[in-house]
Amino acid sequence: MADQRLSTAALQPPVGLVVGSIYGMAAAVLYTAANTALRQNVGLDPFLVAAMKSLPTIVVLGPFVVWMRIHNQTIATSLNMIPWFALTALVTQVVGNGIFQFALGSIGLAATVPITLGALIIGGAIFGRFILGEPVRPRTLVAMFVLIAAVVVLSVPDAAVPASELSVSATMTVLPVWGGVLCAASAGLSYGLFGVMLRKTMHSGVSAPGAMLVSGIVGAIALWGTTFMRIEVSSLAMITNLEWLFLVLGGVFNLSAFIALSTSLKALPVVSVNLINASQVAMAAVVGVTLFGERITWPLLAGIILTFLGLVILATGRGRRRDVPE
Repeated sequence: MADQRLSTAALQPPVGLVVGSIYGMAAAVLYTAANTALRQNVGLDPFLVAAMKSLPTIVVLGPFVVWMRIHNQTIATSLNMIPWFALTALVTQVVGNGIFQFALGSIGLAATVPITLGALIIGGAIFGRFILGEPVRPRTLVAMFVLIAAVVVLSVPDAAVPASELSVSATMTVLPVWGGVLCAASAGLSYGLFGVMLRKTMHSGVSAPGAMLVSGIVGAIALWGTTFMRIEVSSLAMITNLEWLFLVLGGVFNLSAFIALSTSLKALPVVSVNLINASQVAMAAVVGVTLFGERITWPLLAGIILTFLGLVILATGRGRRRDVPE
């Protein structure tokens, strides 16, 4: 009977709808703060920035998983999906976090965020169909086409700040606008794949902290290894205290956003959380223009509007159906 009560309690949302919405908005703000810190450090090697971003996950979740083990809490009931999830995490950490930094240094914050978010939604729908067997509804297809249109509009040369106007590191390849767009879209697709594989892994019997710790460890190994293949260890001494601060803040804000988003997902439907979280598109545009002097252009505004439209179509197509992860 006690086990049944515990199981029932575990399925109950930890917060109500209002608080869940607040957590969703907090996630959008924190993700914007993380992306702002990442944008601030486009002058550093992209893989170094991504490597630092992965460290807070290990620092926080490592001791937490040990605590779970000491208190006999379930970390995993099956390890069958771990190799596949680790491979996915490797792709996401390198292609997602690493290449995302190339996009920030090539086309700026205001254009990178909507492209990445749109590609994430598109990739999540496609990968969810083939990996999880989830249906792709007609409205989802319409939303996907609108999001693709947004990416195309944001790909035109006048939509984003060119790399020549950004301060980038000597080790970073300067990309044209279309290259930055490709990086942002690739990052979004990898994030979409990661979300699908994370759900599949958790449904196979791995706890969320255990899965995320695996992702953090894989990311730290891959990204730090890539970093030291590109730069000399001695060059770390040239990083200023302010740059180190933003490196740390990027990881802290990113992990905090993930925790807030996870809490929100337990109280609200996925589409509602995604729609709230989409507000970071507008936030990124404001930050990019006001803090970093990125240009406001008609293609940029059109791309942002199309991104919002695609997400609204996606949300209204699923109505009020609850879709809370187990």
